[in-house]
Amino acid sequence: MMMEEMAMPFEKYWNEMSFQLPTPIQENVFKPLMEGKDVVGLSPTGTGKTLAYAIPLLQKTDANKELQLLVLVPSQELAHQVGHVLAEWGSLKDLTAQVIIGGANVGRQIDKLKEKPEIVVGTPGRLLELANQKKLRLHNIKTVILDEADYLMQEEHLSALRELIKKMPGARQMGFFSATNSENLKDIQKWFNTEPLWFDTTKEGQFMDQTVHGFIEAPTRKRAEMLRRLGNLEGMQALVFVNSTQELDYLAGKLQFEGINVRMLHSDYGKAQRKSAMEEFRKGNATFLLTTDVSARGIDIQDLPYVIHYDLPLSKETYLHRSGRTGRMGKKGVVLSLVNDRNSRDIKRFAPHPDEVKEFFIYGGELVNELPSRESRDAIRDAQKPAAAKAAKIQKKAALKEEEASPQAPAKKIKKKKVRTKTLKNKGARRKPTEQKPTE
Repeated sequence: MMMEEMAMPFEKYWNEMSFQLPTPIQENVFKPLMEGKDVVGLSPTGTGKTLAYAIPLLQKTDANKELQLLVLVPSQELAHQVGHVLAEWGSLKDLTAQVIIGGANVGRQIDKLKEKPEIVVGTPGRLLELANQKKLRLHNIKTVILDEADYLMQEEHLSALRELIKKMPGARQMGFFSATNSENLKDIQKWFNTEPLWFDTTKEGQFMDQTVHGFIEAPTRKRAEMLRRLGNLEGMQALVFVNSTQELDYLAGKLQFEGINVRMLHSDYGKAQRKSAMEEFRKGNATFLLTTDVSARGIDIQDLPYVIHYDLPLSKETYLHRSGRTGRMGKKGVVLSLVNDRNSRDIKRFAPHPDEVKEFFIYGGELVNELPSRESRDAIRDAQKPAAAKAAKIQKKAALKEEEASPQAPAKKIKKKKVRTKTLKNKGARRKPTEQKPTE
């Protein structure tokens, strides 16, 4: 259905990119979005949700220098990624896209808006600020998309979000996209006065999932050391999730001291620092990219082999969002959680397939999910010993045996034991002998 109704320039580019059949979410929402209907699209991370709404909406956007499509995202990184996709595909119709985020130079953003883009991608706070200043005009908006809608609709963001949407025409189309269902999404009708069509493809998308979920037991005080050991494994590159910025700073300093090359996505970083960290990690110049949940919302790192939960998340939804950074679009990936005795059972509550969660170990410089038997370990250890050291040890043993067997071998000295009477034994401080009185 989607391939049959895709406009020629988009179909041609789709084939040039060597894409295969559309994913379930792409197939399901294409026609409703083209028809102007409100939708909720749920699909696992890495299944092409951005293109699911981008292609149909770009097809019906006009290159007329009027802002028609607004995409709201929760983080700077996701804004840049979505903006790149929309600019890339929008150029097939001479559409222009602009990214507007907090932390960037507001004067430059205002100047860029004078070029009148048809598409804007941004974070709600900065967009609302510019809308209140009359620098961002929303009266021609036809469609607004909430990407990572479950996060955007949390209580602390909802007020700004609703205020921004009230500035748009009442007949605008709305789309809500997320990797997981949540209680927040159930209030869509209440907050936005719409009854959208629901498309939940989370189970349909599991046929593509080749991600392995596992854990490594490590006491809390030894997690940093375990992460250091993981960082020294060949082929290791991981997005590492930490729950607090204070712990993130401590961990980064400790790993760098130990010689592990790390980068950080920190809430205190400016746009240039965050962009630099992402680029360095993507180029393979860092083993670990340390981040918190907010900073990593929606980031896409192609062919990322590992995700590591240094701190366990507080909910299954967060676990799935984090884990979805690896194993994207059906590729292989490994999710590792560092656990102790108390929280090891949480992994099976959070993982998509609890029965398939594996325990991993570091053995012989490799990550394994099964330790060899004791005999095998001894054999491996012996095989890894340098041949010269083994030969020297054997030669030394032979020389000792030969020396003991030789008749000319010097006899061992026998140490004579001192014999002391009871009265001569030292029982403490010695007393002076008593003087005898002269006999009369």
